[in-house]
Amino acid sequence: MGRLKIMNYILCLLLVLLGVASRLIDHAPNFTPILSIAIMSGLYIKNRMIVLIPISIMLISDLFIGSYAIAFWVYTPILIICILAYFSKNKISNILFYSFMGPILFFIVSNFGVWAYGGYGFSIQGLITCYIAAIPFFKNTLISTFLFSGLIYMFYNAVKTIFEKNQSSKVLDY
Repeated sequence: MGRLKIMNYILCLLLVLLGVASRLIDHAPNFTPILSIAIMSGLYIKNRMIVLIPISIMLISDLFIGSYAIAFWVYTPILIICILAYFSKNKISNILFYSFMGPILFFIVSNFGVWAYGGYGFSIQGLITCYIAAIPFFKNTLISTFLFSGLIYMFYNAVKTIFEKNQSSKVLDY
């Protein structure tokens, strides 16, 4: 197995561990790297099974957190974000785009699920109230997604640079 492939498997495992740990430790509401992990794994790890990373994070951490009625409405936008990133080119502009649009999609879909489950009454006023009540959570999601996307980008590229330098020095040794 090639070293780059091993590096990608290790990256996948680290992303899952980071994602699970971030959901289990005490944190501000919606301030986790889950959307960033979905974005960055889709952009960097071009494998059709990439959706297993965010799904694994959610399923494993939900074993400890507990299940919730709107899980479908939470999981769906995360998967959509991961899939859209997978079909995109790995560019800074796409990282910025998805770090902005991902939280918006998550906000719209997950809060629609809260409303559809009956959290605010089945009326347009209830839907509007639901979205207004969720604005503080959106702020945390948006900030954390930009922050963690930047951190994952820097970490991945630092490791990649070290890996490439290591590979080129081995070529010179022969």
